Amino acid sequence: MRKIEMAGTGSDRSRTLFSPAVRRMGMLALWLVLIASLAAVFAPAAAAHAILEKAAPAQDAQLADSPGAVELTFNERLDGGASARVSVLNSDSKTVAAGKPERTSQGKGIRLALPKLGEGHYTVTYSVISADGHPVEGAYVFTVGNPPPLTDAAELDPHAQLGHNAHNHGGEQDLTTTRFIFYASRVLYFASVLVLSGLLLWGLRRKSSAAEQTSRETWIGWTAQFGALATLVYVVLQMSNLTEGEPFSEWGRILTDTTVGRLYAAQLVLAFAALLLRGVGTYVRLVWVLLALATEAWNGHAAAFAPEAYTLALDFVHLLAAAVWSGGLVLLAAVWHRERPEAGRFAIDFSKWALLSFLLLALTGTLSTLKFLPTLSYLFETSWGTWLLIKIGLSLLVVVTAFLIRLRLRKGELPRAGLLRADLGLLGAIVLSVGVLTYQNPLPANQPISYHEMGNDMHVTLRITPGVPGDNAFTLKIWLPDSVGAPKKVALRLRPLGSGDVGFIDVPLEAYEDSELDDFPDFTKATFRSKGPYLAVRGRWEAQIRVTDSTDTEIVKSTTFRIY
Repeated sequence: MRKIEMAGTGSDRSRTLFSPAVRRMGMLALWLVLIASLAAVFAPAAAAHAILEKAAPAQDAQLADSPGAVELTFNERLDGGASARVSVLNSDSKTVAAGKPERTSQGKGIRLALPKLGEGHYTVTYSVISADGHPVEGAYVFTVGNPPPLTDAAELDPHAQLGHNAHNHGGEQDLTTTRFIFYASRVLYFASVLVLSGLLLWGLRRKSSAAEQTSRETWIGWTAQFGALATLVYVVLQMSNLTEGEPFSEWGRILTDTTVGRLYAAQLVLAFAALLLRGVGTYVRLVWVLLALATEAWNGHAAAFAPEAYTLALDFVHLLAAAVWSGGLVLLAAVWHRERPEAGRFAIDFSKWALLSFLLLALTGTLSTLKFLPTLSYLFETSWGTWLLIKIGLSLLVVVTAFLIRLRLRKGELPRAGLLRADLGLLGAIVLSVGVLTYQNPLPANQPISYHEMGNDMHVTLRITPGVPGDNAFTLKIWLPDSVGAPKKVALRLRPLGSGDVGFIDVPLEAYEDSELDDFPDFTKATFRSKGPYLAVRGRWEAQIRVTDSTDTEIVKSTTFRIY
């Protein structure tokens, strides 16, 4: 009886578990699984994410005129939201076009209007999302006109301007006795030009006392004599440095056939002409001042930057303001030693012109620095920046000293001797800093980029020359084990860092036969090269090398570098 009951109980459970409703649901699930399996087998492959099919301007295009817009067309519709981003950067990593891109080509394209672009290399960077949700980003370069190379450290080297190899003439090297004499000659020459020009400019004042006139003429004579000697020593040392290792006949070629040499010759002529200034009229003196300051401006860094008229004008006004302040300060000290009450009256007029001079110095100095440097971070990367920061600090101390002198003048008191000595000392320190920094390079020197890495799976070498913003030559070498053979695919991609969300720029590579003896045992070498403006902006860059071998294994190497 118990066995039958047990059997009867099992039969009831079976009928409950496999009721008609449950069986129908099971069959439906089986059909769904079968249909899904057949769809997976016979359905066409899923479409890949969006691919850029057309770009205008095209990659590597060199246009005669500025395009009106950037238009990108993809092979499928893009996401309908506001996710599409397009930007265009100039060579200083600054965005030249702003605004929201418009949709084109029935949702497959985007268009960004452009302002009028000048000559230069421009980087287009884009980031979009396709309708199926895949993000797509990339970048490429196009060129407008035939832009000259961007100013870099080599452009500011007088040796390079003459076609000579650079010698030890300053820069980032240690201070030796020879270099100290070299800089000292520059400082003394520069001081004589500023002080003499300033004294001559103060001679234009119609209301000047006898004490002032006597002091001024005396110091004009002394400064002219000192300046002639200082200029002669300065030019001789400069020419010796420029012609190191060259025959003496090179002096004549430089002084007559090069801009640098003609400026040195002009400085010598003006220095010895200054010996005759005490016996000439006001207008002749003014002409001498204008020629001397213009020559000094033309022989500085300003002549290497564009637009030349703008940078030279800034430097000329800067020198003019410095001459008024330095010449007036020397004259104030001279009158103070000769006749104290008259020094107080002169100090009142001088303080007004000194304030105007400092405002002009600050304005023109700031504008020049912004023109010379793509970013103010360069101030902390060169000796030029260090000396400029020292000059700024000294100038702030001059402002404090001038304020204290002004307070005493308002009280009807003469400037204290200590304050005048402090002001003259600061003047000397500023002239020293300017004399040094004008022969330093405001831009860090670019060097060819060389990257080499060895590994068990691959050796790689990447060379970029000359390593400057704009056109460069790229050489890429790949060594893979003999068991793997030649690479199946090689890609070189570049991306600027610190310029926002910028995609990779693909560098087109072509294979070539390499003659260098740099083989490795048990490795097969493949060599590629390219040339173009793919480093279109200054700053930090990432180079990514992607190699696919014959087994479809992808090896990725990357390195970072900086160009100035």
